[in-house]
Amino acid sequence: MAVPSKREIAQFWARSKQRDEFAPHLYGLDHPCCFACGWFSEHWDKPTPRARWQRATLDRAHIVPRSLGGADTVDNLLLLCRPCHQESPDWSEPREMARWIAKRPERPSKEWETLEAWFAAAAKVPEFQDALATIAGEPGAQQRAMDVLRDLLGQAGVHFGVGISPGTRVAVLRGAAERLRDGDTAAIPADGAP
Repeated sequence: MAVPSKREIAQFWARSKQRDEFAPHLYGLDHPCCFACGWFSEHWDKPTPRARWQRATLDRAHIVPRSLGGADTVDNLLLLCRPCHQESPDWSEPREMARWIAKRPERPSKEWETLEAWFAAAAKVPEFQDALATIAGEPGAQQRAMDVLRDLLGQAGVHFGVGISPGTRVAVLRGAAERLRDGDTAAIPADGAP
């Protein structure tokens, strides 16, 4: 028997009498989200609801794990974001999953979390804030800052499964501060030569 699709799981819980216990953030079939915390991504938007659910980076999570006798059926599967799935209880009693979901804090969208991470990094780099303040009144200042950030991000590495790390964000902002302060928006050569 094949594991149900994400859309099939969502359809089941949308109609279930236990929806409030196991899928409190599932408000409709048009907008995929983590059933436990509500996390979603604007990038999952596709022309059809089926394609949206297919694209959603949500894990199929068992209420009762297979290792404890749980089945791969829609009534035993939830859609959870990776952090929720990793932290959810692996227990033979379904009520434990419902209790855990009831206490799970909400998360903002993936894009909002990324923005918050950049603001947190900017708070650690006061020289970036100072550089922005010094160019604020200049014509094209916003585009100049964006060009510098885009160029530096193109030179940044990413961690598998993490993306751009907090340390990389700080390094990018520190490099941007230097380039904006020096009036340099040109790309830095890979070999470090002038």
